[in-house]
Amino acid sequence: MIVVGWTFVLVAAVLWPFAFPGMPMLRDMVVPPHPALTDAAWGLGESAARAAPQDVLLALSGGFTDAGMVMRLLMLGALAVGGIAAAELVRRVLGAGVVGQIAAVTMLLWNPYVVERLLQGQWSLVLAMALLPAIALASIAAAPWWRATAMAFAGLTPTGALLGIGVALVAARTWRDRGVAVVTGLAVSLPWLVATALGSGAGVADPAGAGAFAARAERWVGTLGAVAGLGGIWNAQAVPDARETGPAALAVVALLALFVVGAKMAWGSRGAGRITAQRAMAEAPASHPPSSHSREMSVSDRRRLIVLAVASVLVVAALATPPGISLMAWALETVPGAGLARDAQKWIAFAVPGYVILAAAGAETIARQLPGVRRWLATMFAVVVVIAAVPDLPRAVAPLQPVAPWPGWNAVSGLVAMDDSAVAMLPAGPYRIIDGRPTYDPAVKTLPAPVLATGDLVVSGVNVGGEGSTAATVENALLDPLRATAPGADEAAPGTTPAPGEARGVEAAIATLRDNGVGWVLAENSPGEFGDSALVLEHLEVVYSDAHLTLHRVPGAIAQVERADRTPAWIALLAWAAMALAGPARGLLPRSRQLPHAG
Repeated sequence: MIVVGWTFVLVAAVLWPFAFPGMPMLRDMVVPPHPALTDAAWGLGESAARAAPQDVLLALSGGFTDAGMVMRLLMLGALAVGGIAAAELVRRVLGAGVVGQIAAVTMLLWNPYVVERLLQGQWSLVLAMALLPAIALASIAAAPWWRATAMAFAGLTPTGALLGIGVALVAARTWRDRGVAVVTGLAVSLPWLVATALGSGAGVADPAGAGAFAARAERWVGTLGAVAGLGGIWNAQAVPDARETGPAALAVVALLALFVVGAKMAWGSRGAGRITAQRAMAEAPASHPPSSHSREMSVSDRRRLIVLAVASVLVVAALATPPGISLMAWALETVPGAGLARDAQKWIAFAVPGYVILAAAGAETIARQLPGVRRWLATMFAVVVVIAAVPDLPRAVAPLQPVAPWPGWNAVSGLVAMDDSAVAMLPAGPYRIIDGRPTYDPAVKTLPAPVLATGDLVVSGVNVGGEGSTAATVENALLDPLRATAPGADEAAPGTTPAPGEARGVEAAIATLRDNGVGWVLAENSPGEFGDSALVLEHLEVVYSDAHLTLHRVPGAIAQVERADRTPAWIALLAWAAMALAGPARGLLPRSRQLPHAG
């Protein structure tokens, strides 16, 4: 109960901002109360399917309740389950007691990766990271049905699915079980694999993203130290203030020192083997005592996860070197779909299960040197070392506090739902500054219509192009109408006088909007590039306007927007749902309510 209680204390420290009402909205995180079930939500548009099936599940749940509440429950459940699973993982493979289990839970839930990725708005990536110990535990405990459930929820995004598959493959004890893990991973990944096959967002990416999204060096410890400490996200604005000071570097060194202290025990010395064996003998049923083979498997289990941790640190750090950046740039401009891997630092999540074991081993090693009650000093020391990496975590996550959505979204949603045409957005780009915070454009997930927004980003002064030729064409027509062209735009109709250059350019821009299926132009009250769009907007009818949103109607006949066939996507979603329900369904069957003993 002590470990469970500590787990919920840490979960509260991380998620307390979500206890407030409102719409979660910060950078990549935009969860409207009732998201629209559009082709973009399915990942079937021009943009890559980076949030499938996450966006579909939120849109479906938003039809019955507040999708933001569903997101909160998912985060709460994943972090709690992940923390408890981390404690059980180190108990099984390391023989760790309460001291080691508390250190393991702290390592999982209180680290720079959690804070930085939440501040970047990538809540589902944090959710996936938290579930990796559960996936490892289910693999080691021979519980493929519960592993399928954990992999499904980790796989709310493609990155999470790949993380889950990787950990399952490493943690699995037999090649047969690895085959089962691969099949499970494919089923979990079907929503984004199908969307990638049917959509048009899986082409090559801008090679400029290789350097822009590489892991970032931190003061005093460089890139390798930053990554080894589970930090180094590319966006400096998503880094807590405490990570930019000298003591943060000392915290990284202290954490690695804790790992070194526990390395002998974690890798499988005789001392560690005796502890694991004694605990296993004490807890195993009398009719099924653990064999020497079972104890050897525990050593092998933790060694594989530790090797995965070390390898992930080295690979992520290497991808931030000039040769690594060149390799990533080549992949981005050569291999379709490689854009999924350009944010290299996120893959450091592979290190988390191994780090959990190393932290527990360090705490247990210190505790063995202290008699009686003093063993708790080892717990306190390990917790302080881990927490020191982000000492201001509760304060650092304060920007996650939800905000009230603009009231005009309901009116605009009702208007654009009147037909099947697309919506062009102003200002340019996919990001907005709303109520002083940077955020992904809420229109993309709020409006029940195709929203044409480019994926172009500016990272540290570097322009990184996104997907979507149609969105780029429409955006260029709005921002620079004098260069806009359309078939026949330079020719006057029979019996008429050619329009002046400016008027002809505006007519061409409006024709470009119509030809690309754009029936609406929505201007948001946000800093950004508007270019010469005012020349076009003054020729459009304003159908709604308030302090935040102005919706314009494009006149004339609008070309039909091609809609994707969602039948394969629905089938893929059902496959994902089957995996998500596999564990609970298996638990309802006789004699399957508990995880079987390893070995």
